[in-house]
Amino acid sequence: MAILNLLGAVGGGLVRLGSLPAQGFGPTGAHAITAHGAVMMAGFFGALIALERVVALRRGLWVPVLAALGGWLAWGVGQWTAAGVLWVASAAGLVWLYAWAGSNRAMSLPLAVEASGALALLVANAAFAMGQMDAARIGWSAFLVLTIAGERRELTRLVKLPGWASKAFLLVWAGAVAAVLLALWQPGVATVLWWTTMALLAAWLLRWDVATRQWRAKGWAGHTAICLVVGYVWLATGSVLGLMGQTVAWHALWLGFVMAMVFGHAPIMLPALAGWRPEPTRWALLPLAVLGVSLALRVGASVTGWADGLAAAGAGHALAFVLFGAVMVRAVRRGR
Repeated sequence: MAILNLLGAVGGGLVRLGSLPAQGFGPTGAHAITAHGAVMMAGFFGALIALERVVALRRGLWVPVLAALGGWLAWGVGQWTAAGVLWVASAAGLVWLYAWAGSNRAMSLPLAVEASGALALLVANAAFAMGQMDAARIGWSAFLVLTIAGERRELTRLVKLPGWASKAFLLVWAGAVAAVLLALWQPGVATVLWWTTMALLAAWLLRWDVATRQWRAKGWAGHTAICLVVGYVWLATGSVLGLMGQTVAWHALWLGFVMAMVFGHAPIMLPALAGWRPEPTRWALLPLAVLGVSLALRVGASVTGWADGLAAAGAGHALAFVLFGAVMVRAVRRGR
């Protein structure tokens, strides 16, 4: 269900960039084009991340189901109001899952950070339903960033952090949350705060995250570390672009940072979600390289207004996704 939302969102994005013709898509394509970002964030990532929590906690399957159904209603038949209701309900369910984990298992700083990401998703989906797109954009971004940041902060328990580094992380967390809330009233100020916070987060991750010490490791551990470090560089790049007022900064965040995290963690999550154990392969870095080159082209084309470059970049994004799917299918078939 989540993958169908991914296909719908990517298809709409490719048409917007000129990578695919709008003719022949029909009403479904028109709906996907209208707000492909909402389908990607609330439909695909809302379902995927909630599914991870459902598997870990063994409860709440309705949470990702509602997120995916909302995406289908949005890009499939254009029922955006109904989709918004389902997305808000799903986000509220994700908040409940984190609250249940904190009260029935163990509360920790990483869990609190991830839970604040779920709250950001709830704010974003509600803002989207009310037509506040600036607030929705920052809220969706915070949902992904805080979920990732919480997971990485948990792993830094393996590293002895100085006191100021721990306090710096708390400052970054507070800045991201403040940006989400501020976006409801002052989106311009919130955007500046957001990108400033992201620059600080990129610097923190590049300095303290364990991935920077593991990129030479063998197997999937090394693959994941390389993907993460590349993602952190894109996060820093997006922060600079955002502070310069370039709208392409959002895609540097979503495609460069977030998708690098997806490429890096998929080989680890497949065993947990589906019981598959893919065989490690260095070919899994090829999609990351294709995505990076196409994203760099998109940045350049966006800054210069080069329409053909944007279309080529969109095709490169899609190729990276297809390549990653093919590589992982092969790795699963060769694995256990």
